Amino acid sequence: MYKKTFTFGTNLTPSTLFTEEQGYGFVDQEHLPGNTKSEQALFSGGWNLRPSAQTEWKHSLIAAPEGVRIQMDRFVMIFKVLVPEEGTYRITVKINAGSEAIPSMALFSGRRNLVERDICVPSGQSYEKSFLTYVAPYIPAMTSIPCTEKAIYISAVGQSACFSEICIEKTESPVLFIAGDSTLTDQNAQFPYYPYDSCGGWAQVISQYFSTLAVCNQAHSGMTTNCFREDGHWDIIKNHLKKNDIVLLEFGHNDQKRRNLSAFGGYLNNLRWYSKEIRQQGAYPVLLSPISRIPFQDNGRYRSLLTTYAKACQMAAEECQIPFIDLHTLTFHLWCRIGTEAASDYFIKGDITHTNDYGADQIAAFVVSEILRQSIEPLNSLLDFSEKKVFLPDQDTKEVPVETNTSAFSIAIPYVDIQGIPQYQDMVQALQEGLLDPCVMHLHPFEDMPRAQFLMVLFKALRITGKRPYLGEFCDLSKYEWDSSYVQACIEENFIDPVTVSNGRFRPDDALTREEFSSFVIRGMQKNRLERDLSLKDCLEKAIQKGILSAKGNGSDRICRADCYAGLVRVMEQMGKKNTALPNDTEIHPVG
Repeated sequence: MYKKTFTFGTNLTPSTLFTEEQGYGFVDQEHLPGNTKSEQALFSGGWNLRPSAQTEWKHSLIAAPEGVRIQMDRFVMIFKVLVPEEGTYRITVKINAGSEAIPSMALFSGRRNLVERDICVPSGQSYEKSFLTYVAPYIPAMTSIPCTEKAIYISAVGQSACFSEICIEKTESPVLFIAGDSTLTDQNAQFPYYPYDSCGGWAQVISQYFSTLAVCNQAHSGMTTNCFREDGHWDIIKNHLKKNDIVLLEFGHNDQKRRNLSAFGGYLNNLRWYSKEIRQQGAYPVLLSPISRIPFQDNGRYRSLLTTYAKACQMAAEECQIPFIDLHTLTFHLWCRIGTEAASDYFIKGDITHTNDYGADQIAAFVVSEILRQSIEPLNSLLDFSEKKVFLPDQDTKEVPVETNTSAFSIAIPYVDIQGIPQYQDMVQALQEGLLDPCVMHLHPFEDMPRAQFLMVLFKALRITGKRPYLGEFCDLSKYEWDSSYVQACIEENFIDPVTVSNGRFRPDDALTREEFSSFVIRGMQKNRLERDLSLKDCLEKAIQKGILSAKGNGSDRICRADCYAGLVRVMEQMGKKNTALPNDTEIHPVG
């Protein structure tokens, strides 16, 4: 069985850079494969070197009698080893402090998965940490091509942090698989490292609580309960899942933006399906409700748009008789208790959905506390009971370097189902203008577009925001649905033709027709609200005349998604909206 030991400081020095031929070494930040930061981070242990530090990283490590040490503040050392096969590996890291103490060091494996924080080694003393990691394929953000590299990454950050010896050996153990979205995925971070500025998914810090359980986090930004299956992420888990493994599932943030994945509809059905699939392979499913965004206030009370999804998740767990962790309630009550201003310190700047490393650590602690409280097995028996220090935002600076980052929408178009379609070039432009989600792999170009779901894309194109609270004019739309803010703005801005909303119903789930599409966009293009009283016929004629819509077809015909996106590209061109900022209520996945 595979086993290798690497001793640092003599034969292995900072100049021992990784090469394929050698099969091990420190990661060379100047020669990383990949076209995006997300892809490059896969070959750098989940880290990206900040552009402002390009000239310094070569001098960040030094050789010492006790090993290889970090000599530059907030820099990271990343050691990489190729292994012969996928599966579980035990890693033992030995750290000798030598004459210089190590005041605080953090240790990571894989894609920046936290193993231990606050490692303190007095001068002349040693420290040893043994843990498990899991090697499996992973599909990078914004691409459909899996990374199948069989490699182990061990990284460390901290003043005078040191590697003295690393031993890697193949082993067997239970595996904790993670399925979900950007709130629990392995987020890459820039170094020099600032935890306040680093986006973190809570599942990438869960390994610190388990030393005899390997964690395989397959969560991915942008995922719904449908996309996770369609885009190949579930297949990776299914192909590796064995008896007595565990699968944690947390979805909801993206499901609520899809009309076909309503809380007690497609979302609930999918959770039932995943639970059944996991059990059929002899493994243990655990359902977790989606974490709360920073709440908003309505009528003097804090509110969340994810309450129905949390209830549906609980219903699925009760029906399937499997453990349920109500992360939504735990996080919602925490953000309400400390207030929105303090809560923002647990999220990346300007974001209300995606936590930084402080938020990730807090949520992982909630998960562990619920495993203990409910005695969720086999996780409960596998927990390490060493006490963890509270990781709080006031423990480090909030002042971070300002970097110029490339847009996630500047990538090559990732969708696997649009090759050769007539609207292909329009889809390229729609992605560049932020109308499309770069994290999913299927655009479903010829499917119907639900009326309410279309508004989210329309508002991106017009570069305007939705408005809350929704005042409940239509009986078929809930006050706290994702789309209700767009409907309220449409009401106030006179974007809705009264003919299309008879009997007090907006018809949010009905397929959008060509004349309804024309009505929304032509009304939206008028600067003056009073100029928006245009009939469906007039709007259809104007849309055709302006080249926004093809002349082929009747006004009552359904319009497909691809034609919606193509038409909105024309709208942006004619309104001078191209290359302008997205509205500030757009939820953007933190990928690069």
